[in-house]
Amino acid sequence: MTIAWREAMSVGDETIDADHRHLVDMINVFEAAVVGKIDHKRVARVLLGLVEYTGAHFKREEEIQVLIRYPYHDSHRHGHRDVLKQLTGIAQQYTQATGTARDEMIRGLGGFLREWLVDHIIQSDLRMKPYVLKYQAETQDAKKRQRAAVALSEQIAGVGH
Repeated sequence: MTIAWREAMSVGDETIDADHRHLVDMINVFEAAVVGKIDHKRVARVLLGLVEYTGAHFKREEEIQVLIRYPYHDSHRHGHRDVLKQLTGIAQQYTQATGTARDEMIRGLGGFLREWLVDHIIQSDLRMKPYVLKYQAETQDAKKRQRAAVALSEQIAGVGH
């Protein structure tokens, strides 16, 4: 079952949302690779890519959480570490498994990935949205105040562009 990105999944930050869309795409590629006869080369590439990309995504997300002063940053970071350990363990198990045991493991993994992604985005990351939006509003207000101060100082000083 293909996962479709919906705007309701957006946390309001372009970087995080782009990461999440890419993760959705990767999981969809994984699921396509396990329909019918399993494409093990593709599965292996996607698993390794997921481990790599998820680690990079978590790092970016945690940096943004610090920037927006997200109060649940520490527990979120611990959750990230747990998921990354699970993904790494799954990739290692996959490389060691053979035959039908490997096929069964992979077929069951699609559900785990879907649940993890939906849980990660919808239940966990969407809690950040109000903090992201507040930070964006504060940043915009600060820029407006700065532009107004520059304009006023230029007017007072008789300089300008």
